[in-house]
Amino acid sequence: MARTGGGGGSSTPPPGGSTPPPGSPDSTTSTTSNPFSDKYEASPPPSPTNPFSDFYAVGDNGSAMSLDNLDWAAQTLDTTSHGLTTIGQNIGSHQATPDVYGAFGSMIASPLNGTISQGANTTKAAADAAANAAKKVRESAETMRTTDGDITDNLNGIGQDNNVYGGPAGGGNGGQNNGGGQNNGGQNNGGDPPRDNGPHDNGPDDTSSTDSSTDGTGQGNTLPPPPNITAMPNPDNRPLGDRMQDIGQQLGLNHDVAGVVVPTGNRPDGRPYTLDTPVMDLPPENLHGLTPEQRQMTLGQLMGLPPELMADPDFAGSPAKDMLDMQGGGGYNVNDNLLMLDDKHNNNETLLHEVGHARQNEFGFNDHNSQRTLLEYQNVLVNENAHHGANGEPPRLDYQLRPGGVAPTDWNGLRDYVQGGTVTVNGQQLTMNPALRDQSAALLDQIERLTGPGGPYAANGDQVRDNLIKEFFAKEKEMRR
Repeated sequence: MARTGGGGGSSTPPPGGSTPPPGSPDSTTSTTSNPFSDKYEASPPPSPTNPFSDFYAVGDNGSAMSLDNLDWAAQTLDTTSHGLTTIGQNIGSHQATPDVYGAFGSMIASPLNGTISQGANTTKAAADAAANAAKKVRESAETMRTTDGDITDNLNGIGQDNNVYGGPAGGGNGGQNNGGGQNNGGQNNGGDPPRDNGPHDNGPDDTSSTDSSTDGTGQGNTLPPPPNITAMPNPDNRPLGDRMQDIGQQLGLNHDVAGVVVPTGNRPDGRPYTLDTPVMDLPPENLHGLTPEQRQMTLGQLMGLPPELMADPDFAGSPAKDMLDMQGGGGYNVNDNLLMLDDKHNNNETLLHEVGHARQNEFGFNDHNSQRTLLEYQNVLVNENAHHGANGEPPRLDYQLRPGGVAPTDWNGLRDYVQGGTVTVNGQQLTMNPALRDQSAALLDQIERLTGPGGPYAANGDQVRDNLIKEFFAKEKEMRR
């Protein structure tokens, strides 16, 4: 029965011919403006493009939720809350008076006012719910920002070449770790089958020093070829420790590397191996060279994940393989001289790639003093491809193949950038971290000799360099976000 007043038209008087008083259900006077007017308009939601970078496209099976979307949702809920609050106040102010309805006024006004009050209260409850939802969305956005910050600080960012774990809790996060077992996406070099080759991270080592050997091209003093590379069986059914020690001997390492392989299947009780799973609960054959202290940790602690994240039961109870999978399958922690892989990437090729980063560190190169893409290419060209050659496999010519596109600069521009110049990438002007320039320049010199005239990769030098430049600036752009 209730009728709402228009913004400027007249209403038909009720029986008896009297005009409804201001504020009655039949009043033509509005006490407030439209609560959903321009005053309360929210900006349109962000376009559903990938919220990450150009090189991290979201698959066709879904889209990612970004902070921009959460902020927009909170703004929209606030707008709804403001509008509903105004409507509720407006409804509540329209109380009927008995004299408006003549002889039956007392019979009509009381239940009508009850209905009006109920409508006002319901609208207010809806406004409160919208405000509470806006608050929860903002809290979610803040949690996402905080978590992103924690992961960035502790894991050196999430991305194609980022940290998986940073050392045990309380032992510092200085060790940089990156995902291993990077799936190469069906890359074919001369007919070779798709391979799993992983990214990895390095960190400082106070005992490391720069070697004075040649780098395999007869020049320089960067990283010599591995001294003892030999063919390895495939498949290789030897225990993890035997294979890792064999690889360390082939690479000429001074120190044995510890290793953990995380099962992607379930434990005997049917539950997955989660981040809060004690390391000692893993099958013994999946562990090599751990200290007693490391064996007492959980997988999440061994990965160096932030204690505040591990204190969340939902997070700590998530499968450990998912954390490794986000990084391509595993990684290496130089502070503990320890690598972690999932069992899908427990192959000699990936092991040699990861242990190769330990060799780089023994020669004084790590991602605290060198740009990561240059580290990866040097590791592939010098260490990993020596393994491929000994096993009759084609060489690998890229780290993570970049789809199409044009490199933002040429080789001379890259060299200038490493020496302190600027390069513009998608409208963003980048300058290299000064702390990384000297060692990066040494790595670039070696890669230039390896891919230049007379080098072992001369025939594919332009391809290797183009791939490197695209990956280099993708990483630089990512690190500036």
